[in-house]
Amino acid sequence: MYFKKIEIENAGPIDHLTIDFPLTDSGSPKPLVIVGENGAGKSILLSYLVNTLIEVKQKAFDDSEVEHGKVYKSRSPQYIKRGAHYSFGRTDFGDGSYVEEWQLDIQKSKFEETHLFSPARLSWTEIPPFDFSHFKSHLSNNDQAAKQLFEKSCCQYFPVNRFEDPGWLNIDNLKERAAYAELKHVHRYSNRSLISTSPLKANRNWLLDLIFDRQNFEISTTTMPVVFQANQNPINIPVFQGFEGQSTRIYEAVIHLLRTTLRVDGLIRLGASDRHNRQIAILKDDVTWIPNLFQLSTGEVLLLNFFLSVLRDFDLSGGAFENLNDIRGIVIIDEIDAHLHTRYQKEILPELLACFPNVQFILTTHSPLFLIGMEERLGVNGFKIVNMPNGEFVCASDFSELTAAYDTFKKTNLHRKEIENTLKANSRPIVLVEGDYDIRYIRRASELLGKSSILDAIQLKDGSGFGNLENIWKAYQIQLAELLPSKILLLYDCDTKKSASEKGRLIKRVVPEITEASITVGIENLIPSELIAQLEKSHPQFIDSTDLTTKRIRNQEVILPATKSINKDEKKNLCEWFCSNGTANDFRNFSSIFDIIERELLDT
Repeated sequence: MYFKKIEIENAGPIDHLTIDFPLTDSGSPKPLVIVGENGAGKSILLSYLVNTLIEVKQKAFDDSEVEHGKVYKSRSPQYIKRGAHYSFGRTDFGDGSYVEEWQLDIQKSKFEETHLFSPARLSWTEIPPFDFSHFKSHLSNNDQAAKQLFEKSCCQYFPVNRFEDPGWLNIDNLKERAAYAELKHVHRYSNRSLISTSPLKANRNWLLDLIFDRQNFEISTTTMPVVFQANQNPINIPVFQGFEGQSTRIYEAVIHLLRTTLRVDGLIRLGASDRHNRQIAILKDDVTWIPNLFQLSTGEVLLLNFFLSVLRDFDLSGGAFENLNDIRGIVIIDEIDAHLHTRYQKEILPELLACFPNVQFILTTHSPLFLIGMEERLGVNGFKIVNMPNGEFVCASDFSELTAAYDTFKKTNLHRKEIENTLKANSRPIVLVEGDYDIRYIRRASELLGKSSILDAIQLKDGSGFGNLENIWKAYQIQLAELLPSKILLLYDCDTKKSASEKGRLIKRVVPEITEASITVGIENLIPSELIAQLEKSHPQFIDSTDLTTKRIRNQEVILPATKSINKDEKKNLCEWFCSNGTANDFRNFSSIFDIIERELLDT
């Protein structure tokens, strides 16, 4: 069971965010990497996801990190976006299960009277009249859905405040011994921790169990007849052939992770010293190479703990294991690049992530080198990058911190060509529209009209209004064309009455007007008249109207036709309603936008 979708509205810096978690054609999850500046909402996004996992675990087990009936993430009016009056979040799984929450700035019974509107979501009606907040979880098949997530699959969250004491901190760390894990075999007890802050000790003890089980229960032998004296019958002597079983297969996976992390050649294996000084050592070519796991560097310990924890959690879940492809589950890591050398970020970390193709990794990062490494290892389409706080999918070269790194590197010759080639190779054409609502309408239209591949090939960005698009057009000089890695399309709303024009790689186009539409201004001109008529009855607050009037101008009577417009304070609510309830037929007029993008930017 994987995350399918998350929606967040009016939380911290997030205005409106919708992310569909990416999958391969075969249904396996692609890693999702979340980027953005500090304060852009990355941790808020993760808090909704972790809160969902905690809620699901509470349904299946009694040893959840949070007491039953309580939540991991605080709900408070102070987290509502400034200027808004409520926040909303919903997380959906692929099986139809979901968790959602509301937070209001005043009681619901006073909300509509005070703010003169109600949020356009069906679950609004489920909030009790005198509550400020509301939390609901709906699990398909009741507790079976919760068990499906935690049984026979891994589920881990590594917060940003994770840590491991370095070996040099004090001598007791070096002397600390491994011990066999103490597991409780009690109904509704998982023996697992979802939140992982310092897992080295647990991993070390689990490795000791693994070595013990392999050595004692999975030895494979065959018999060999041996004749000791002439004229005597041969005696069958057991001969060691190796090890067979699940513990052995998991052990071999551990060795693979060690080899990948430490970039070691030659034969390596794990060893455990005697019971008076029980430590896990790494032997290379049967000679002690690293006598204690504590002696690894901080970066190596962090990397190993990420992926040993995934293995350990899957092992404790009871899932059958043949190889790393069998591991399924959800792993969330906040600031995955923290404390890692650039070589680990760019080369080793992507390699380790690729070892788990059926785990849904959700990661945050500030590292442009990690993103470059991910593209080199998994390919441009092998993972997705989402930029906060608006939630748009970007490629590595769109990442603002990569651009900042490029500007710095330009001042020297160090890596200049490498970064420059990466920017050019991964740049996509840019479409600037007049506002954020335009982006929401266009994204939803792409889903309903089967045009998602077009949006995947471009960058769709908020141009901050008609005036700013004009400023970009006026300031642009053809001589600067070589500085643009790809074309830029300025896409104006129909009422601007601008003419199509080009300046080198900068292109100006206007969305064709629907002359018979009820709304004549803005992107809402593309909404069919019959739907506007329906909304006037069901949501009259959305539509303002002026009746046909007669006006005297210079002693001549002029008839002014009746007009309709979108109320400026209801634009957001209309957008949410239309994107949630509109059909492909309702979005049919948006096809002209995709025609323009294909013709101007994607034709080869």
